[in-house]
Amino acid sequence: MGTSNTFHKKEKLSHKETIDSIFQKNGESIFHPPLLFVYLKKELKTPYSCQLLVSVGKRKFKKASDRNRIKRQITEIYRLQKQRIYQAIEGDAQYAIGIIFLGKELPEYQILEKKLTLSIDEFIKRIE
Repeated sequence: MGTSNTFHKKEKLSHKETIDSIFQKNGESIFHPPLLFVYLKKELKTPYSCQLLVSVGKRKFKKASDRNRIKRQITEIYRLQKQRIYQAIEGDAQYAIGIIFLGKELPEYQILEKKLTLSIDEFIKRIE
């Protein structure tokens, strides 16, 4: 699965226990400021190889519109590059991925794209 460039609802990480296990020191992380890319190899309840969670802190961005804009941009960059991830994942392996934006001001799309591409490249290197 995952041959199209669309981002399906089942590719969104929403299982609370899986989210908790990523962030409670079980997952591995890649940090390219302002993005923290956290992942964990885990069996997921989905036909896809990856599920994604995008988080932007409420303390740094009070307006929901700003948080949603950053989340949309990160999801879009991931959506365009997810083919590379799916091709790198072997067999029936599944990964839960969390991307957390830690910056203090609204980022430019190009900077987000560059940093997320670096994180994805490193992730692919680590899982191969």
